[in-house]
Amino acid sequence: MAKQKKSIATPELRIPAEWINYLLFLFVVALLYIYLSHRTDNIVRDIEATKRSLVEKRAENITLKSELMQQRSRASLEERLAERGVKEPNRAVKVIRKQKDD
Repeated sequence: MAKQKKSIATPELRIPAEWINYLLFLFVVALLYIYLSHRTDNIVRDIEATKRSLVEKRAENITLKSELMQQRSRASLEERLAERGVKEPNRAVKVIRKQKDD
């Protein structure tokens, strides 16, 4: 008996048009998924940066309010006026009223 030789030749690889459309659809969906995930990551990073900035601005606002309240205090006002040479009177101020000529 003779041995039969097996053919190693590969048949042509043909992909039907339906498969091409399906693979193209999957490719577009994958690209869309990648794009949306990157966009979401960027948005999340922007939100986090904005939150950090908001915390910093809030702390700065509280600090400025505190400094303003300190500057408005009577002791601070007297101190600043004393530097300019203005002193608190020792006695009560007398109000002089002008009489109306009727």
